[in-house]
Amino acid sequence: MPVNKLYGGLQPMEQALNLRYERQGLIQSNIANMETPGYTVQDFSFEKAMATASLNQGTLSRTHKKHIDLDPVAATMSQEFSKEKRPVDLDEEMVKLAENQMMYEIVTRMIGKKVDGIKYAIDEGGK
Repeated sequence: MPVNKLYGGLQPMEQALNLRYERQGLIQSNIANMETPGYTVQDFSFEKAMATASLNQGTLSRTHKKHIDLDPVAATMSQEFSKEKRPVDLDEEMVKLAENQMMYEIVTRMIGKKVDGIKYAIDEGGK
């Protein structure tokens, strides 16, 4: 079995972790700038960004070998920013922060279980 098939199930989880990490930073930035005059909430829809990243719609084609690759998550995020122009609500941001952190932890546990399964297969295969 090719190695990329063995670890192929990890790529969506990697994308989810990257998106959750980026969203955590945005939420923290919103909280930090709550008192800043004229500051509006910055956020993106995780579901839309994940769907776009999983369909590779965030990738750019390189027309020259010296062009730099753009991370699909970064490209996806730039397309998915919320258009809302409202002030920061601390309660709402704290709920989003807790939910995002919980979902991040769930994905890391899923990755851990997948790696444990691979380690088990390797250990048991050697017997």
